[in-house]
Amino acid sequence: MKNIQNIEISELELDRDNPRLPSKLRKKTSKDREIINWMLQDASIIELMMAIGEAGFFVGEAILVTWDEQRKKYIVIEGNRRLTAVTLLNQPEFASLHKKKIAKVIEEAEHIPLEIPCIVFDSRSEITQYLGYRHVTGVKSWGILSKARYLNELYKSLEDESLTQKCRELAKAIGSRSDHVRKLLISFWIYEQVEDEGFFNIPGLDESTIFFNYYADSLGKDNIRKYIDVDLLSETPTVSLNIDKLEELTNWFFRKNDQGATRVLGNSEQLKMLNDVLADPLAFDYFRGGSGSVRDAYNQVSVTADSYHNEIELSLSSLKRANSMTHNVKEHHSSDLVKLREIFDLAKAIKSAIEAKKNNEDWDA
Repeated sequence: MKNIQNIEISELELDRDNPRLPSKLRKKTSKDREIINWMLQDASIIELMMAIGEAGFFVGEAILVTWDEQRKKYIVIEGNRRLTAVTLLNQPEFASLHKKKIAKVIEEAEHIPLEIPCIVFDSRSEITQYLGYRHVTGVKSWGILSKARYLNELYKSLEDESLTQKCRELAKAIGSRSDHVRKLLISFWIYEQVEDEGFFNIPGLDESTIFFNYYADSLGKDNIRKYIDVDLLSETPTVSLNIDKLEELTNWFFRKNDQGATRVLGNSEQLKMLNDVLADPLAFDYFRGGSGSVRDAYNQVSVTADSYHNEIELSLSSLKRANSMTHNVKEHHSSDLVKLREIFDLAKAIKSAIEAKKNNEDWDA
């Protein structure tokens, strides 16, 4: 049983390898000030400062640290939020946001600790199994990207074994299933490639806005998985990952049109639609060559008399609505007449096709 030691905050340092940090801060050159301000975006840091300022630092919440000989500091592996709160109580000048709130917390604080109770471990690896339970499957659960990044760190720390064996060991350590661990790891390796490609220059897309679960859930769809050349059962599942097709998939998920909509939502319904579209050459050509949603393309696969009738009803309803507005418009767009002519021609073509088909059926009868 390790003893609790009180260590001055000047000897403690935030963890640059914290899986929750964005990539730009997960480097040795990052400053504590930068990490603190990133953490301050979470309003709960202020609440934590208030709690510590009111009651002091509870010894039962001792943070977990390991000594770094190179940096001559104790690195906080577990408890970075608590260290951030105590640091801000002592050095509010670090904050670039919430300055007034922080000043008020300090003004009302009865306790401003200079030391924090710590449990010192010989190495980071000694702490990982405990953290794995708490943050991957336990009550203090992280987001799915942080979980996957943390699992990848654990994966890299294991001895040279097969992917299958490592997934079994990790699953046992964190109390999960090996297939779930495997899927998270493979999804993270795909994500790493997306990140390495600069998120394919998609406006507004970065690790804070990306939906990592889109990739994880896509791995459960055979045709999507095959499309980007990922083999779940292989010991090297991403060795043949097709970057061009991964870029396509990522664009479908995250590039927005002028109306702010993407072509595919990563929910179960639309992933199933995409999976079906990829299996149908005509629907896929329609989807890949156009700009419509996956639902539009899916309708090419699943068209029935009822779905076709619904499309006609929707079109008629839209035209009736437009007709009711016509006299209220002071000046029409010059393109309106062109589009109305196109609608007229389309309606004639559809009518002719239906009549021709009906005549053929009558002839066959």
